[in-house]
Amino acid sequence: MAKTYNAIPAGFESDDEELDYMLANMKIKRLEDITTGAGINGDFDATLDSESQLFFTVFREKWNMHSKCKSSPYMRQDLINALMRHQNPMLMALKLFANCPDSSNVKNKSLSHFVLDTVCQLQSDKPQLSDHCDDNTSMIAFHFVKTTGLQSLNNAMVQAYRIHQIRELLVPKLREMLDSGFYKEVAQWTINLQLTHQFDMMELAFPLIAQEKLPLAEEYLEQATHQRLPFVKFLDSLLHKEKSVIELCENILSGYKNLKVSHHVLSYRPVSKIVARLAKKYEFDDSITPNYKFTKTCSYLHYLYREYEKSRINLASFRELVSVHAYDYALQVDFVSYLAAATVLSPNASEAVYWHNEFKLLPQDCPHEIKSLISQNKQQQPQQQQQQQRHQKSMEQIQETTSEVYLSMDLPDKCLIIVDTAPIFEHMLQHLQREQIIYMDAEWMQNVCVQNQLCLLQIATTHNVYLIDCLANQALHEDHWRALGATVFNNVNILKVGFSMLNDLSVLQRSLPLQLRLHMPHHYLDLRTVWLELKKQRHGIELPFGNLNRAGDALTDLTMLCLGKKLNKANQCSNWANRPLRREQILYAAIDARCLLHIYDCLTGCVSDINLIIEKSIASNNFLRRGGNNVK
Repeated sequence: MAKTYNAIPAGFESDDEELDYMLANMKIKRLEDITTGAGINGDFDATLDSESQLFFTVFREKWNMHSKCKSSPYMRQDLINALMRHQNPMLMALKLFANCPDSSNVKNKSLSHFVLDTVCQLQSDKPQLSDHCDDNTSMIAFHFVKTTGLQSLNNAMVQAYRIHQIRELLVPKLREMLDSGFYKEVAQWTINLQLTHQFDMMELAFPLIAQEKLPLAEEYLEQATHQRLPFVKFLDSLLHKEKSVIELCENILSGYKNLKVSHHVLSYRPVSKIVARLAKKYEFDDSITPNYKFTKTCSYLHYLYREYEKSRINLASFRELVSVHAYDYALQVDFVSYLAAATVLSPNASEAVYWHNEFKLLPQDCPHEIKSLISQNKQQQPQQQQQQQRHQKSMEQIQETTSEVYLSMDLPDKCLIIVDTAPIFEHMLQHLQREQIIYMDAEWMQNVCVQNQLCLLQIATTHNVYLIDCLANQALHEDHWRALGATVFNNVNILKVGFSMLNDLSVLQRSLPLQLRLHMPHHYLDLRTVWLELKKQRHGIELPFGNLNRAGDALTDLTMLCLGKKLNKANQCSNWANRPLRREQILYAAIDARCLLHIYDCLTGCVSDINLIIEKSIASNNFLRRGGNNVK
């Protein structure tokens, strides 16, 4: 029969009838003796002989007296000496642990923890002591620490008491712990004992997510490699288009015992972040997460329209990107419905009709607003043509005024060289090797669920801007890129000037075999670093078109102060993977690199101590760090 201890409320120690009433009706907890069922064959006899009992009584008194130095070397040595006097020190330590008053609630600075920590250190110094540990002793050791949650102690106990040797016997014990709600502790044990293959992803991985223990779930999946793919697919299935995450989880959660769920975790946003994180970590293709890709792409398409509505991207760029990302019929229906609702009373109502016709939507999938607009368009085609003519004239007027507001290219077209063949590439290399300073930028295609695709590398010199086609795989081979890296990027005699270079260099390093030596960054100059350094001046610096301290941190702010005009960013967010590039894209990309030359000349001419600041900025380069605040 199991031994039990009664947690007796103060004042009722001698009142048996009152105590029985309290235990029966007020749910006073009855603690089971920690030795009950501790061994393989039953209970563990933790009775101490008279000599050991006398030692431990005195030791506990000392422990209680020395409140500030409980774990002193003197106390530890005293305990080690007592253990070594016993025939089986490992078993003796377990008996002392069972006799500790706090053995049912082990804490870092408790007596019970001190006993186990001491015997583990002793075994580490004398490994032969583990030879006394049979399977029963290993089981008792596991039983004593199975729910402590103290990883360092558990790891030490596994080593000292050879708990690995009985790991298959522990599987039923771990399942019992799951029924009691010890999901975190079971996960830690399965990782420590390499038992993840004995458990299903729904037994451990999902409960850990539901309890907001993502780091432990990831640690579990690091070992349970066979569960990664099905688990990510399962999480993606929760990102349903019509049902909420918690609705889909209700039946699943009802099957768990004692699972304390963090309900805010089981909603779309947290689960989608976990799906994205795990898919990226395990390098899963976006075909593995179709629901996440769908909702993410829907949001991106909506974002593109809002940017177009605010005139931050032009019509051509907007339509290019929508054509690329609205890749299936469901996305097309969602996007047209969004446009129909967003443009009912706006001047852009015709855009919804345009995409309805472009996507060839079925009649049953057209929103009511679209149907009415289509019927109006058929009746008012002459008026539409007049409106389009007026719109075209207004756009021409806007384009005329943009040359006054935005930077324009100061080089003739023949100096803007598209590098997409081997002969042009080799000619460019010969030219660049003679330069002392070059100015660089890059453009890439923004993707929703996968890494952005590098499309164009711009390098400006005094007389030319080279637009290197990074997608010309048939014409430009690995040897070409290695030559560019060796003769230009890794050439310490050529200063490379850019703006927010960390992101550009990271994409270049990842996308092209340039073999960049980013651990030697003393021949790169980031104008944004120079810019921020100049802004630290107390009274600010007067540049040709204003005081530096009154401007923001973006490149367009810098061009405004130095050159009197802003950068036109209408083509920044466009389909850079499209070939051939539109003329507007070519001009935008060329100006982005060319303006760096004019800014550099302006700063070197207007700032007296610019050389010191440039040297300081170059010395502060660290392109190997993660992240970075990049503002283009």
